Amino acid sequence: MGLKAYINDIVEAVVTTAKGMRITARYGVNAKEEITQQYPEERRQPEERFRGFLHNDIARCTACTMCSKVCPVDCITLESVRGADKKLVLVSYDINIARCMYCGLCVEVCPPKSLTHSEKYENALFSRGDFTLHFVKEDPDAIKARVAKQVAEAAAKAAEAAKAAEAAKAAEAAKAAVAETEPEKQG
Repeated sequence: MGLKAYINDIVEAVVTTAKGMRITARYGVNAKEEITQQYPEERRQPEERFRGFLHNDIARCTACTMCSKVCPVDCITLESVRGADKKLVLVSYDINIARCMYCGLCVEVCPPKSLTHSEKYENALFSRGDFTLHFVKEDPDAIKARVAKQVAEAAAKAAEAAKAAEAAKAAEAAKAAVAETEPEKQG
């Protein structure tokens, strides 16, 4: 490698740099075209199938626990109790978005489709505890007490209905016995 090869390398470097700068100038410095978004003022519009933060519509949720069972990182926790009508009543439903990896398995497996990905993607917080989203706003103990009261009332009504049915059955049996003894008295 002599001086000639050295100068050829320098010339080639200058030529390729000039080509690259020409392409950059043609595509990157166009006053008509803006590429950069001014972030705090302009928010990025997510694509159609974007997987943002999880959102659960509590009114549609059946507390089937499928979402928490399929979650690979266990970021979904829920608690439910059996109500008076034998359906599950949601006591608490929490999602730790700091642990969530936004895989979408929980959304796909949700039978009533109450769990969805939202378009929300920014959530700067100061402490880890704030990353847990609580979807049931009512106090869990109050929900449990209310459901227990409803179950007790339903059990009392069922017992009362059973007593009434038993009394009606006994009255019908007595009536049938009286009806049987009347023909014997007449004859």
